[in-house]
Amino acid sequence: MAEVVLSNVNKRYGAVHAVKDVNLTVNDEEFVALVGPSGCGKSTTLRMVAGLEAISGGTISIGGRVVNDLPPKDRDLAMVFQNYALYQHMTVYDNLAFGLRNRKVPEGTIGKEVDRAAGILGITDLLKRKPRQLSGGQQQRVALGRCIVRHPKVFLFDEPLSNLDANLRANMRVELKQLRERVPTTSIYVTHDQVEAMTLGDRVVVMRDGWVQQVGTPLEIYNEPRNLFVAGFMGSPPTNFIDVTVAESDGKLYAEAKNFRVRIPQNRDAALRPYVGRPVTLGIRPEHIVLGEPAPELEAGFDGGINVTEQLGSELLVGITAAGTEIMVSRIDPQQGLTLHESVRLSLNPTHLHFFDRDSEEAIV
Repeated sequence: MAEVVLSNVNKRYGAVHAVKDVNLTVNDEEFVALVGPSGCGKSTTLRMVAGLEAISGGTISIGGRVVNDLPPKDRDLAMVFQNYALYQHMTVYDNLAFGLRNRKVPEGTIGKEVDRAAGILGITDLLKRKPRQLSGGQQQRVALGRCIVRHPKVFLFDEPLSNLDANLRANMRVELKQLRERVPTTSIYVTHDQVEAMTLGDRVVVMRDGWVQQVGTPLEIYNEPRNLFVAGFMGSPPTNFIDVTVAESDGKLYAEAKNFRVRIPQNRDAALRPYVGRPVTLGIRPEHIVLGEPAPELEAGFDGGINVTEQLGSELLVGITAAGTEIMVSRIDPQQGLTLHESVRLSLNPTHLHFFDRDSEEAIV
């Protein structure tokens, strides 16, 4: 078993509390993505698992063994860095073989392992080249291969795709998914890119200011954000937020703002009735705002004015001023003829509304 367990893990740099009471279990052969803005503690957490940073409190165990005081070389981990960390004076073959040679593995075995890894990654014809003769994507494959040859208990990835251009990042994401099928190993992947986290992770860990905000599957994180930060950080374009007041009329609850009034679904009544007369934050994702009048019984329509349009070919992103909010983004059919400053009627999908307490910023559920 290569289960990784973090229990109340903390990291302090003097007065700076960088990682705060992290509790996380990464199951055997599970791929977990740590995501968050710069400075949230995700890379520091990864480096503590690797043994590159000493922990200030708590315990880390790998395969049932506490590794707090073990040096990195004894933890049976393999790490892929953002800058590839390849030896420029060595060939690709020697880069792949380097770790095994340090462990005194016989050359015959090394040759077989290098050939196996090169075949998996499609770099067999690059083995005689040096890193400076490779593209960024090829160098990243070599860095991955150096991990594969070792058969480690755990793979650690520290933003490995951030130095690549957008198209190459997309291609490498696909290759990493395929690699997981061929080499199923417990993996922890750090990224600031929520698209990478969503597409690669079996589960996603969202971090902010050293705290874990939410842990769940990609769809759980996306559809059931635990707080305002998670709702705003996960998703592109991000969630729209509107400051509203919960009002009651004829036994029905409404979310109201300037020139904005939508019916709150009946299945949310119990959670939101204590907020009647109080301000809350309404969240709605761009794809859940559509042009046109909703069904009358939904009472979910509102008016807005178009500020800006972004033609992406497959979709049209529209910035709209409504409900006293400077801009709301809606995904529209790209063939739809819209002009700047045009007034439009829009509607929300009421089943996808999110409400957040104004003070705690926690989801109201």
